[in-house]
Amino acid sequence: MNTQKVAMFSVRALRRSSRAVLTGLIFPLALAASGTAFAQADYPNRPIRLIVPFAPSGGVDTLARLMGEHLARRLGQPLVIDNRPGAGTTIGSVAVARAAPDGYTLLMASSSFTAATGLYPSLPYRVEKDFAPVALLANSPVVLAVNPKVKAANLAEIIQAAKDAPGKFTSATYGNGSAPHLVSELFQQMTGTKFLNVPYKGGGPAVLSTLTGETDLLFPTILPVRAHVASGKLRVLAIGSAKPTPLMPGVPTFKEQGVDLVTGTWFGVVAPAKTPPAIIERLNKEILALAKEPEFMKTLTNEGAEFIGGTPAEFATFMQADQRRWTKIIADRQIKAE
Repeated sequence: MNTQKVAMFSVRALRRSSRAVLTGLIFPLALAASGTAFAQADYPNRPIRLIVPFAPSGGVDTLARLMGEHLARRLGQPLVIDNRPGAGTTIGSVAVARAAPDGYTLLMASSSFTAATGLYPSLPYRVEKDFAPVALLANSPVVLAVNPKVKAANLAEIIQAAKDAPGKFTSATYGNGSAPHLVSELFQQMTGTKFLNVPYKGGGPAVLSTLTGETDLLFPTILPVRAHVASGKLRVLAIGSAKPTPLMPGVPTFKEQGVDLVTGTWFGVVAPAKTPPAIIERLNKEILALAKEPEFMKTLTNEGAEFIGGTPAEFATFMQADQRRWTKIIADRQIKAE
């Protein structure tokens, strides 16, 4: 065989070998890609774990279980509630940030999720980097509730009284860095008033302190005080909704009374970063569809919350703004977590 024939033979062999190697590489990759696509199309095919970074029976846990019950029926798989309380929601949040991004581990996030960035500077995760927003479920507006012995009839009167005697009014909180504490500090900053913040270990003791007159006021959401307002044991001077709401008929908003305070405890679902868009879209679609279920909406209203909804992108924008607001107020007022 002459040199020219040997060279031609070698080239043909090399081409056949290259095609074989290429085919060997492409085929497994194609199988992997098709398997991933199938897994997404088949989602969910097993139970989903919904981590709640609070102890059972609280507001976030209650709404997580309500949503989980109805969402499970829509998805055809159970949503298993996994309570991971501690460190201002960071224990549960870390568990989700480090979970596989496959849609089978989700976090029931709330206002504390975004506030944690300012309260805990050395967090082992970043809200905007390590999580994928799914849906903003609902919001429960904050109210300013006072003991009946407080003579102020409206927001203007209590603001004036607080300015006349700085530190006269005591404001109960659920602990340093809790949502009622942050709102109290924000209100004071916006109005130029000064309250004496009194931290308690949780919502029950804080509400009880205002009921008994041990403290003068507090900034809870609607649910913990609704029954006490109905019985006349507490009065509500303002609500933090954008407009008057049937959740508390007849109560004017802060904004209507000259204080542009629109806030509350929000509830939403986030997933680990890099969760496939198709899975995020499916979850978002089913969560938004809950607004069409009368039983769900009735229970949500009874819990003192309003359905919000929206796209994952809108939820991301919302969380970024919320994070900026609380990070600033925490820094401005030098708030330290317990």
